[in-house]
Amino acid sequence: MAIPATATLVGAVVAAVFNYRAASETARAEAQQASMSASDTLINQLQEELTRYREDADRRATAQDERMNRLESNSDGYRTYAHELRAHIFDGLGPPAPAWPDGLPR
Repeated sequence: MAIPATATLVGAVVAAVFNYRAASETARAEAQQASMSASDTLINQLQEELTRYREDADRRATAQDERMNRLESNSDGYRTYAHELRAHIFDGLGPPAPAWPDGLPR
């Protein structure tokens, strides 16, 4: 009778050890999954924020390029008008001065 009781006891201990290992492995896997989920969430948030910053920087750069193109265009217009005025004076022509160019801010 001692052998079946001992076998039952050993079987119960072995089953308890396996259950403990399985439970702790499951808990560790769940903790790792939760940690990865938190990390993934943070990474996704940072990537979205970086995307917004890049889009904002692109919009600012585009607006700056447009302003620079307008300024260069106006600068060319002013320069051309200045040459016209100088030519007018050099040719000895009196008033009135050549007409102000259309579309050029005063």
